[in-house]
Amino acid sequence: MKLISVTGESVAPGKGGSPSDTFDRSIATWEANNQQKTVTVTYCRYFGKVLAERGIYDEETEGVPVMHLVAPLFVEKNPEQRETRHYINDTESFVSLFAGFSLAAWKDRYASALN
Repeated sequence: MKLISVTGESVAPGKGGSPSDTFDRSIATWEANNQQKTVTVTYCRYFGKVLAERGIYDEETEGVPVMHLVAPLFVEKNPEQRETRHYINDTESFVSLFAGFSLAAWKDRYASALN
């Protein structure tokens, strides 16, 4: 599979006082067998702060937003997943996506999607 594009967004607040404004969504589009597939991963925005607090990844220092990393990392760690939309609501599940993570290696692997 080849990563075509990666982006992210803050989830728009819902009606009725929903806490959805505290969520981010990571979006990655892949190409395999001449077909494109888009995978989205929605997660609590706070999890990005947990990564920084634990010294795993700090988007302010590194310059690449966490929301640009999550969907590709999710696909790498869960290649058997057939669904295209995912939700992570557990801190440890989120942090485990970044086990062994190296931004330099990630940039090398997905350089074509970053241009």
